[in-house]
Amino acid sequence: MQTITRTDTLSINEKELLVSLNDHLIISISDISGCIIYFNDNFSKVLGATLKEVHGQANQLLKCLATSKAIYWEIRKTLTTGQKWNGVLFYESQNNTSFWLETTITPLKDEYGNVIKYLIVSRDISNHYCDKTHKRNIKVNSELKAIETKYSKIFQSINVGIIVVANSKGNIIEWNKGAELAFGYSSSEIIDEPLTVLISKKQVDKGVKEILKVKDKLDNDTYGDNIELLGLRKNGEEFPVEFSMSNWQSGEEKFYCAFMLDISNRKKLEEKLKKTTKDLELFLYRSAHDLKAPLTSAEGLLNLLKEEKLDKRGSFLVTMLDETLEKGRLLLDNLAFASIISEKRRAITVVDFQKILGSIMIALKGINNYQSVAFHIAIEQENDFYFNRELIDSILQNLIHNAICFVKPKTETHIPTIRIHIQVTKQGAHLTVADNGLGINKNHLDKVYNLYFKGNSEVSQGTGLGLYIVKRIIDDFNGEINVTSEINKGTSFEVILPNLIEGNRRND
Repeated sequence: MQTITRTDTLSINEKELLVSLNDHLIISISDISGCIIYFNDNFSKVLGATLKEVHGQANQLLKCLATSKAIYWEIRKTLTTGQKWNGVLFYESQNNTSFWLETTITPLKDEYGNVIKYLIVSRDISNHYCDKTHKRNIKVNSELKAIETKYSKIFQSINVGIIVVANSKGNIIEWNKGAELAFGYSSSEIIDEPLTVLISKKQVDKGVKEILKVKDKLDNDTYGDNIELLGLRKNGEEFPVEFSMSNWQSGEEKFYCAFMLDISNRKKLEEKLKKTTKDLELFLYRSAHDLKAPLTSAEGLLNLLKEEKLDKRGSFLVTMLDETLEKGRLLLDNLAFASIISEKRRAITVVDFQKILGSIMIALKGINNYQSVAFHIAIEQENDFYFNRELIDSILQNLIHNAICFVKPKTETHIPTIRIHIQVTKQGAHLTVADNGLGINKNHLDKVYNLYFKGNSEVSQGTGLGLYIVKRIIDDFNGEINVTSEINKGTSFEVILPNLIEGNRRND
């Protein structure tokens, strides 16, 4: 009778069958958890261990599967679906004897179809399999195993950043110390689990779509975008993560690596900055509004003073005071407008550039130099353009106002000219305002959008807020603005704005 352990778990028919196969085959049976419940003498000889040494332990023979992760996952996938696996395995015993084993692993099921045991039957084919070529392959495989083990340990020890590796089925096959610390699972708990267990339940559908989208791009050798989702820790806590993905292929299997970053602190800072910005905008708006009251009173008193009979000096002072109050009113209006730019994004309508530009030209007629300027206007609008009308008005009015302020005096050889070109497509609008005026010093080009900056305070009639407001609007809507200029030859501003049709709108 051959060596048997836990024979109470085997039926009489099973015992008879196993005895009849003892002479030629290497046989063992493991329970559903992988612990040995039976093995014969041939198995003991290959294993190089006694019954006492392996009693109740996991099947040592199957540890040879770790020499190839591809075979390991192939066997695991086959067995978990209740199917039989056939193949050739290599095993090196404790006394350094090498075996090539033609192996069949068969799940044994109960009357209800549930897998309750695994029968592992092997035939030693080492004499036919181990020629010189295979010996070289054994050496190569051992070296590859050593390299794989080395880099696997290095990978798992990395605790800076979160690194998760999944197979083409979306199941986690590897992750590092940083991932363990971030999500709270040990490797034994998470390996072979679907990647979706790391995503917040309320974002699973969105997360799967985003991940599949990036996967498709990677499979087509194109760069995948970064993804931002809510991660889910083992304890149920949610936290924001941002990650990018890469992929590689090993044999026929593809693998995907997600490099994640916990952005909880960044999100908290962003929320804090948003709140601070809103508080500052509210303070700015209320301050500008409150200051208008005494300014309006001063204007009323000035109008009464104008009705009085004043000498030449008095009239001069009244005129200067009138201009000063006008600048103060314009400054307060601009400050109030700058504080509510973010609120304007909610009022999106179709913009008629012809109508808006017509109103702007009428409003600007009263400023100096206007009458001496030759305007060349071209509007190409065959598509509806969706944006906030007030913000479009502010962009164009500030750019054109600046161009008028910085013209060079009209002479016999020079005609002040401002060219305005507007082109609208389904994607967006391209606005250009160019002049042949005084130009801007190249050292000042990177400062023109700064708050209260004036390129030439002697000729400027503005408040130093115009271009700041323009830049605020454009940045707030993910647009672009570029400026080119040359002293005494002119300046050109180019603006690109997105068409805020429903698909392009941000939900801030």
